[in-house]
Parts: sequence; C-alpha cells; structure tokens
Amino acid sequence: MEPLKIELPKSITDAITVAVFDSFKQLKKSVNSDFPLYLSKKQTCEYLNISNKTLDEWIETGDIPYKHIGKTYRFNRNDLDKFMATK
Repeated sequence: MEPLKIELPKSITDAITVAVFDSFKQLKKSVNSDFPLYLSKKQTCEYLNISNKTLDEWIETGDIPYKHIGKTYRFNRNDLDKFMATK
C-alpha cells in the first residue's frame, strides 16, 4: 500500500516555514545571549557541553579555534559554532 500524500496550499507551507525559521532565530538569540562573544575555557566547556579534558585535548591537537594571550585562552563563540558544525 502506498502512503497517502497530501499537498498543502503554498500559503500554509510558507507560513509553516516562516514560523519554523522564526523559532530557530529566537532560540539562537536566547542561547547566545547567555554567553559573551569571547569565552574563557570554563565558559567554552559550558557552551559546548564538554569536559575540560576534552577541551584540552582539542587545544593540544589544534582542532579547536582559539587565541592564546599570555596564560589566557579565549574562544570566539562564532568560530566555535562553525567548528561544531563540522564535528
């Protein structure tokens, strides 16, 4: 038996598409607003939901984008989003 196919009017599919994209935009704003643009190691672990050990391994292998300024590590939130999209 073939599955039943129902085609919705374009106005409805367009409205659904807009609603979905708006929801994602709002979610992204709420998540990103909790974190500054440049993160410390601790903030990065929280943002990515990873352990400090995992972050240290990624730093050692050069996998994760970061800046090392003196004894301080800084991670750009936008670069982390791009990095995680490739993981």
